[in-house]
Amino acid sequence: MTRKQSLRDIEHEYKIYQRLPPHDRLLKMMGYSKEDGLILEYMPNGNLREYLQDKAADLSLHQRLQWACDAAEALHLVHSHNVIHCDVKPENFLLDHSLRLRIIDFSGSSIDGSYFSAVEGARFCLPRAWEAPSTVVTDVFALGSTIYEIMTGTQPYAEHTDEEVEVLFKKGIFPEVDGIPCGELIRRCWHSQVHSAAEVHVSIMTELQKI
Repeated sequence: MTRKQSLRDIEHEYKIYQRLPPHDRLLKMMGYSKEDGLILEYMPNGNLREYLQDKAADLSLHQRLQWACDAAEALHLVHSHNVIHCDVKPENFLLDHSLRLRIIDFSGSSIDGSYFSAVEGARFCLPRAWEAPSTVVTDVFALGSTIYEIMTGTQPYAEHTDEEVEVLFKKGIFPEVDGIPCGELIRRCWHSQVHSAAEVHVSIMTELQKI
């Protein structure tokens, strides 16, 4: 990436942070300048993927459901301000001091239908024509894969190559979810039967309240 492109991406992310309201599922923007870039609140516990890998054996179902709920809440907030994230995945959620999630990385996101530069990874990408834009539905598909990783500790089809995953997903063949917490919800996200992150959030809240 050229310096010019990098500066353009940082400015784009700054515009999105200006659009979004202060919220517990977002980082606080501490400052911005063309010289210093975007200065964001520090999160002490790293990203969700790394935390899942390091602490998998110690995580309760309640904690996993809370993270899934946080991820859905964060994505709904973003969508409600006409922003499509375009790269939803566990690495793009940081953990704060209370181990709650904050969504990050809007440098490649779409705002008000604008051009976007981010592309989902194979395991988080709803199969579609290469020129087709990211949408609420494609973000929700990626949210389904994120919740799968939260609940299992592994990415969908972790044992397969990206190319193999792309073929399977195009055929509508997804990992088995029977017996996985939120399994039916994950399946519905993958089959585009869930139409908003808000719907995901409500569903997981219901599960949390049962514990």
